[in-house]
Amino acid sequence: MVFFRSRSRSASLALALTAPLTLGLAVAPGSAAPGPAAGVAQSGSPAPASAAPGTASPPPASPTAASDPLLRRLIAEASAIATYHARISADIAFHSFPYIATHLDGDVYFKRPDRQAVVFETVPVLAGSIKKFYPNVPSPARWAQIYTISSLGDSAGATTYRLIPKRHGRVEHLDVRVDDTKATIGTYTWTYEDGGDITFDQTFVAVDGHAVVATQTGRVELPAYKADVRSTISNYKLNVPVADTVFAEPA
Repeated sequence: MVFFRSRSRSASLALALTAPLTLGLAVAPGSAAPGPAAGVAQSGSPAPASAAPGTASPPPASPTAASDPLLRRLIAEASAIATYHARISADIAFHSFPYIATHLDGDVYFKRPDRQAVVFETVPVLAGSIKKFYPNVPSPARWAQIYTISSLGDSAGATTYRLIPKRHGRVEHLDVRVDDTKATIGTYTWTYEDGGDITFDQTFVAVDGHAVVATQTGRVELPAYKADVRSTISNYKLNVPVADTVFAEPA
């Protein structure tokens, strides 16, 4: 869970918010040895025998850390940093009512496995609307617990995974596009049961030998809201002490 609150006002103004920032964090290639991660299946099933004539073939097995090298690298590399503190700057432009634009500055904190807090310097008037733009993205190490995973194939040097929630909710599925060489997530696309969708594209920068998210550019197309979102994340401090109180849910 990510908390969206103001430094300058009371904690009662804090809003629960989930955001796709932690998942983009990845170690630069070669800086972490690929390996299994906790919470992900570690043994693959043997290949099924050929189906008898007239019998339907079983569906392909879902990718796991054991069976899919790219997914294994993504999990290992995204788990390589224990904590970070960075600055965040966000610009949001509504293309539906109330047709306004706003700018936000603040701090973002992360603590493994997937605790994150975004603390803006002021709480915007439209905070209740803005928090809807940031869907929940668990750590890659938890995907197998939460989603049914399938590979949609490779195109232009990147593999797209489709994540279908095991528990029914607003999200129909999430598509995640992973760079085949760097094992970083370039694009997220959420598709909703009501027909809306949200897409975020990411770029990366190297910090202390790690690839971390530098920018996120999003397009929100929901029935109630339409907006463009652009965030810049900078001044990373990696593996520094981050107090648990940063992540405390407001009373």
